[in-house]
Amino acid sequence: MSFRRWSSGLHYGQYNLMPSNHMTTSDTVLTNRPTMGGMTIRIVSIEPPWFEEKAQVQSCTWRELNQGHIPQEIVDAITPEFALKLTRSHAKDPNQVVLVALENNHVIGFAELLQTPRSPIKRSEAAELASLYVLESCHRHGVGRALVEAGQRAIGNDRLALWVAGFNTNAQGFYRHIGFHETGLTQTEDMGPELEMINYSDGVFQ
Repeated sequence: MSFRRWSSGLHYGQYNLMPSNHMTTSDTVLTNRPTMGGMTIRIVSIEPPWFEEKAQVQSCTWRELNQGHIPQEIVDAITPEFALKLTRSHAKDPNQVVLVALENNHVIGFAELLQTPRSPIKRSEAAELASLYVLESCHRHGVGRALVEAGQRAIGNDRLALWVAGFNTNAQGFYRHIGFHETGLTQTEDMGPELEMINYSDGVFQ
């Protein structure tokens, strides 16, 4: 079983937020604005105080999205403990940007981008949007769009490529809404069939 790569679906789930005592004075704030739903969110580069809560959100939303769609052993593998290990590793990766969306000082979503896309993406001109997670309660408030836009600024590249699970039609619709399109390339991984999407013209798609 491989955990080499995760597809970039919007992952929605339920997660109970507890009172937060995180110190945020050192956060690098990339976005601080009201969203379409009237929420005020901050998009910041992840710091250790956010690791555990981000991992809890990742584990919960992963299960909510993928239950019944992919092998159960893969659903069960993304425990909060495993997600925390991934978070710590990704935060140290110089090729990677990890951002969290905060509302009332709580993690409500996150995005991970890679400066150099991993195989089988063959697009040296683009960065890879490796994952995008948003809590279900924050769906349709502009949080996903804010994370993507902040990620483009943080990674220093407006051109993004991603893989999205074939079953995840909600995520596919979201990406089309913010300017992505399918390239026609597909692959089958741990999560089953996946579609490649990009947000720029590559001279092939019209």
